[in-house]
Amino acid sequence: MLKQSAIKFAAWIARFAPWIIVAALIATCAAGYGLSRMEIRTSVDMLLSDDDPVAVHNARFQEKFGGESLILLIKGRQDQLFDSQSLRVLNDLQHKLSESDKVYSVTSPLSLAEIFAGQASRLSGTAQQLPEALGEPSAVNDKFVRHALLDGQGRPQPPVAPLLPDNGNDMLFQIQLNSGLTMQEMAAATDAIERIIADHAIAGTETLFSGIPAISKTLEDYISEDIATMLLAVIVLMIVVLALVFPVRSRLISLPVVLVGMIWTFGLMGYMGMPLSIATMALLPILIGLGTDFALQFHNRYEEEAARTQNRITAVTNTLGRMAPAVGIAVAIMAIGFLTLLLSDMPMIKDFGLMLAIGVAIMYALGIALLLPALAFRDRNGIRSRQSASGGAAERGLGALARAIVRRPLWFLLPPIAVAAIGFGLDHKLNVESNIEKLMPQNAPALLAMNEIREVLGSTLTLDWMVESDDVRRPEVLQWMEHFQQNAVAAHPGGIEEASGIANVMASVQDGILGADRDTIAAVYEQIPDAMTSPFVSADHTMARITFTLANMDTRQQEKLLAEMERGVDAPEGVEVHPVGIQVLQIKSLNGLTDSRHASLLSGLLAILIGLFVAYRNLKRAFFPLLPIVLVNGWSVGVLYALGIDINPLTAVLGALVLGIGTEFTILLMERYLEEKANGLDTEQAVTTAMTKVGRAITASGLTVVGGFSALIFTNFEVVRVFGISTVLDTLLCLISTLTVLPAIIVMLDRDVRRAG
Repeated sequence: MLKQSAIKFAAWIARFAPWIIVAALIATCAAGYGLSRMEIRTSVDMLLSDDDPVAVHNARFQEKFGGESLILLIKGRQDQLFDSQSLRVLNDLQHKLSESDKVYSVTSPLSLAEIFAGQASRLSGTAQQLPEALGEPSAVNDKFVRHALLDGQGRPQPPVAPLLPDNGNDMLFQIQLNSGLTMQEMAAATDAIERIIADHAIAGTETLFSGIPAISKTLEDYISEDIATMLLAVIVLMIVVLALVFPVRSRLISLPVVLVGMIWTFGLMGYMGMPLSIATMALLPILIGLGTDFALQFHNRYEEEAARTQNRITAVTNTLGRMAPAVGIAVAIMAIGFLTLLLSDMPMIKDFGLMLAIGVAIMYALGIALLLPALAFRDRNGIRSRQSASGGAAERGLGALARAIVRRPLWFLLPPIAVAAIGFGLDHKLNVESNIEKLMPQNAPALLAMNEIREVLGSTLTLDWMVESDDVRRPEVLQWMEHFQQNAVAAHPGGIEEASGIANVMASVQDGILGADRDTIAAVYEQIPDAMTSPFVSADHTMARITFTLANMDTRQQEKLLAEMERGVDAPEGVEVHPVGIQVLQIKSLNGLTDSRHASLLSGLLAILIGLFVAYRNLKRAFFPLLPIVLVNGWSVGVLYALGIDINPLTAVLGALVLGIGTEFTILLMERYLEEKANGLDTEQAVTTAMTKVGRAITASGLTVVGGFSALIFTNFEVVRVFGISTVLDTLLCLISTLTVLPAIIVMLDRDVRRAG
């Protein structure tokens, strides 16, 4: 029945091949429209899902205190920045930035100067009025501004010192965007702010502009550039690899088929509203490599059958009947392995795993529905078989290896097991890195600007804490916040440099105010300018912000410090306290990254084992293709440790990739071995035949995949480049394990296999 269906389908393919190709092109045009709907997203929310408690708290926090922050640092000289002409330019800059519809607030020396000018005007006619020599209180009056912001020696007054670094030779503008902005809105806001800054340049000064939105916008530009670079690189690499390892007619016909598959896959992402991130951009070379691998298997079998039968319908029929099921099982198992990435807490890793599974299914379907019709259409006027002597040496080498394995299987089994055990033992020593700045091109202008800003300001690492109560100005809440700040700084002298909050502001206004009654505190609070209270207390007084400035430290140290601070929270009744902010999102994503990495690997092993059991209906046979790849995961950890490669959002998925890619190789070899056993060959003959026949094809497929993955090296993103190197090495390890460990396992358990058969 199945054979009759294959014959009918093959005849249908041969008859309607031109129309099938046209239909595929029309579908490709429709998928191409989906490409225009894709957006690039590089924000920190790609590291943590929206429904995670940390993300939920952070969203509420931003509603009260604004969204992402941008930093503008104007470097010059104090006399240059404080003359009347410069002050007029800077004051206009302050107003233009504040008027932007996507800007929540702008804090700068000029904004404080305006507040002080307003206070001075209200004192006019009183005993506390300013000397007439200072002139009219104004943010553009250089004499007044110097009096308000600087002391008698020209040093910044304590309240404005953070905004006048380098002893007043620089000016800092802190620009807070509105909360809830999309990536496109933040990018547009960043562009608009950059234009405003450019229109307010002061001769002889230098402006440095950066922040998470500016960094994200830079990342988007690099991703667009890298997609084009990797596409060109992978096409060139595929042409070279196919020319070297695939000596058949029309050897490059797989490439256009695979490129159609890429348009379908990324077009589908556009229709699904799935963003392009530093993870999903890696789909391009990976799927091209895997898609070419599948196409190579179909193409190779078609050419073999065409040369043998000299009939294109028979060639398609035999390819469908003998190769499609084997590759189908491998693709299904591969997709199962990729889908385990959905267990990750990181949205971009979930997207990566889902689209890998969908992508390989699309590539497999096109191998049948587009490549075979194209080959049948090519041979419509007859088959011109092409004989090649290539591969003789490779087959002899694989045959010799097979015979060596049959004679001494333990030699090819025990050392790999020992090496894998060592690798798994090193897993806990791998460093985990999720700092968005470490995941981006290190020569990105926004990052270079941020590093220069840090040279002036010192560390820009901060941890924000959200304090909620019916009124955070209550004496017991203020006293608790003061104690929490003091205790945290005292407990981490080398980690926390300073802490700031409303308790500091009020204590600087009046000594002992934190111990006063509620009415006295409220009266003093109302006298403080909004510009000093709004960064730390929400307008409705139900939420407060405490900011801890950290010393420069890696994310592991930050994670440890945050955990210790969380254990030290002992808030009064009716008060809720949560860590929030970008830095906290990055730190919290570390736990999800590490935990989901192991969970996805273990669940992937179980899922693939179940899938193989369903396919083979025999537990031992199900184990055979899986065990060599388990060892490769141990070897992979050893490689990461030896090369000093950190676990990051991309290298964290290596386990699932190894499971998916490696099981394809082992399944194809296992299928051929079982076929030869069913034909009556003994163990040595079956292993040798499988190794020499399908082993060469697997090697060619593996090199094709390696060629595709190598395109990841041609990127500006160091994290993607390292991921590319790791996947190339792991694919080679999968090939080695398939051609050595799997035959050894089969030989060791041959009796059980024969009995099961």
